[in-house]
Amino acid sequence: AKKAPLLADTPSTVAKHSELGSLRVHLTLSLYSLEPTTIGGIMAFRSSCYSFLTTSSTINIAVRTMLLAVATSFFFTALDMHLPVPAAVEELTVVGLLLLLELSFNSRRQTSTKKQSCGVERKIKEEDIVSGLLGRLQVAAKAGDTDAAEAAMEKILASGSKPTLVCYGALISAFAKAGHVKRAEHWLEALEASNVGSPNGICLNMLISACAKSNAVDRAEYWLAKMPSLGLSPDVMSYNAVIDACARTGDVTRAENWLDKMKTAGTNPNVVSYSSVLHACARSCDASLAEQWLTRMEKEGAEPNAICYNSVINAWCKEGNMRKAAAWLDQMSERGVQPTVNSYSTIIDKLAKAGDIDAAENWLARMAEAGVEADAVSYNMLFSACSKTGDCARASKLFDHMLKRKVVPNTICFNLLINTHSRQGDVSGVLCRLRQMREQGIQADRVSFNTSLKAFSRCADPKAADQMLEEMHAAGMKPDVATYNAFIAVCMRAKDAKKAEGWLCRMAKAGVKADAVSYCTMIDAFAQSGELHRAEQWLEKMEGSGLQVSSGTYGLLVNAVAKMGDISRVERIFKRMEQAAVEVTGSTYNALISACARKGDVDRAEFWLKRMRASSTQADVASYSSVIHACAKASDLTRAEAWIEQMEQDGVQANVVTFNSAINACARCGDVERAEHWFKKMVKQGVQPGVLTFNSLINACAKALHLDRAEKWLRDMPNHGLQPDDVTYSTVIHACGAAQEPQRADNWLKAMLSALYSKGDKPSSFCYNSVAQAWVRGGDVDRAIYWLSEAESLGVEVSLASLNSVVSALTRARRHEAEIWSAKVNRSSAARNQRTEKPRFRAPRPERG
Repeated sequence: AKKAPLLADTPSTVAKHSELGSLRVHLTLSLYSLEPTTIGGIMAFRSSCYSFLTTSSTINIAVRTMLLAVATSFFFTALDMHLPVPAAVEELTVVGLLLLLELSFNSRRQTSTKKQSCGVERKIKEEDIVSGLLGRLQVAAKAGDTDAAEAAMEKILASGSKPTLVCYGALISAFAKAGHVKRAEHWLEALEASNVGSPNGICLNMLISACAKSNAVDRAEYWLAKMPSLGLSPDVMSYNAVIDACARTGDVTRAENWLDKMKTAGTNPNVVSYSSVLHACARSCDASLAEQWLTRMEKEGAEPNAICYNSVINAWCKEGNMRKAAAWLDQMSERGVQPTVNSYSTIIDKLAKAGDIDAAENWLARMAEAGVEADAVSYNMLFSACSKTGDCARASKLFDHMLKRKVVPNTICFNLLINTHSRQGDVSGVLCRLRQMREQGIQADRVSFNTSLKAFSRCADPKAADQMLEEMHAAGMKPDVATYNAFIAVCMRAKDAKKAEGWLCRMAKAGVKADAVSYCTMIDAFAQSGELHRAEQWLEKMEGSGLQVSSGTYGLLVNAVAKMGDISRVERIFKRMEQAAVEVTGSTYNALISACARKGDVDRAEFWLKRMRASSTQADVASYSSVIHACAKASDLTRAEAWIEQMEQDGVQANVVTFNSAINACARCGDVERAEHWFKKMVKQGVQPGVLTFNSLINACAKALHLDRAEKWLRDMPNHGLQPDDVTYSTVIHACGAAQEPQRADNWLKAMLSALYSKGDKPSSFCYNSVAQAWVRGGDVDRAIYWLSEAESLGVEVSLASLNSVVSALTRARRHEAEIWSAKVNRSSAARNQRTEKPRFRAPRPERG
């Protein structure tokens, strides 16, 4: 049943509807006739339809529009069956739908186009970055900046890009040139793993050469053997690099084997190949073999050049055969090969190192006669020889000759000259050379000034230190702490502690931090000058600076104070050491104990030795000997022997000083038996006695008036390899005089004079005075006058006691000589008073203005 039409139908409308209806039917039948057989076919058909509908070509747009119009018409035809729609509404609806659909497709196309353009831009940007890294890598590789080149390669790999064969080659070559064999090998292995391609022969040859320069012969041989597997054939440069590696290590056999392998492989050796083998012979000091290879080289058609001949000359020089070296140099000229600087310098260097500077100078002159200009290296060889001997005059003469020949000196020349002056302590010469360097425009380096400072090790001229600082500033060199310490030491040797203190202040202003050496030098300077208060102040400054004060630093002050005998101050320093938790060394303890011993303070010496034994510091023979010496000075034999026993219990072996102190203690107490006991024990323990030992032993006998024993020990001295000295004879002579035996004393004085005159020694006045007084007491004043006259003729001073004893004897005998000797007494008294009289202070005269 048909519904009534909403609008009246006209003939045209009816005709149009009938046409559209028939078209809809035909399209519907056509669409239903498409029956896909598989799911894949359906999906492919769907994809192709979608692509067709969304493509922007003119044909596709026209077909798409027609299909949409047909579909819309079909929709309205179906709708008209149930609800009639006016034709105008249908047309308007079709146009609207077509417009909306086209707008939708256009927006989708624009989004797709934007995405595609963004992807292209990103890709272009990434390609630009990679291209920039490639350029940066190649520039860095050419400049030898391996770090920058490797960083660029790492960034390329991190970006996901694949480096080219050129990149790998540039990086490998850069590392090979720089001598970084391991890094070059790493990137060569990375190239193999990347499958980009194989390296070329130049790249491999550079790597093999780098291995040769680093003496890695095994690696050079490895890469040469690997070349065929990389599709490369070793050429003459490849073999030469391996032979050079063998030559650098002096392995002649290995070099010869590779030369034979080279020939077997069909590669003809060139001059470089043979010169490398010759170089190996020279390094191994096999000059005869070098000669054989030079002859073989000529037979095989390779013409030797100057380098080949120089290797043979060098080989003979190393063997020390200068005659053969000179013969080959002559033969070189005869064969038409012009000798080079190295030809002569090899001989000059050998002679200079052997100390034959005269012969070296002759070869330098011969070199000039041959028309070969010497260079700075040739002269440096001679300067080095002069530097070792400290021959400043010869070095200066050579330098003048060098300038006359218009050879430009370099920094090494001046450094060697400076070292020559420094070895002699010639500060003025050092400063002169530094000025010459500056005037000739040659830059002084740190070596120049460090070498110059050696001259200041014995210098005591503070003005020279100021001049040295000026030269350093002129050269743009900033002094370091070692330089300032050297200047402070100069002032210390000049005993100018104030000037040394001034250098430390200048050091602080220059921003150079003082080190332990600086403070120690200052402490030592004030300690040596006796200004112990200032020395302690600098010790406090060092403690406050944060530097660790060592036991040696405290020891400097302890030793100085101990020598002055200020024991209380030494003990205060010990307390500071304990507060600073600084371990007291044995030498520091010994300095304090020795100071107590010199003062004769036995109790204090024993206290510090006991404290030393209670600490972790091991007491040595010097520690015990000092205490025993203190006991000897106090004539306390019991305590001295007790400490010797304690010393033995502690496992410390007594030495000659220990036994001398013990025997001296016995001598002071007049105990001959104990003195002889300790002497015998000393000999039994294998300790060699000295002259002082016998003098103490003889003194013990003399004090006990045991003349026979004293004379026996004096005669026994030669049996121990010793000769009596002036003190030995004096002790026996004095003992004879005290025993009222002037003739015995007279005999020993004659024996003494005979022994001393044979050695060129002069007797002391004590012997003459002792004999003279003994004769006066014995009643023979004439014999006394004889010996005193002998003393005066020898210029030996006669004591007032001897003169007075003679005057008294002559006066008692009422002899006229008494007046003569009385005059001598007056003259002697006046001379003594004049020597002992203190000089009066005179105010300085005012200067004239």
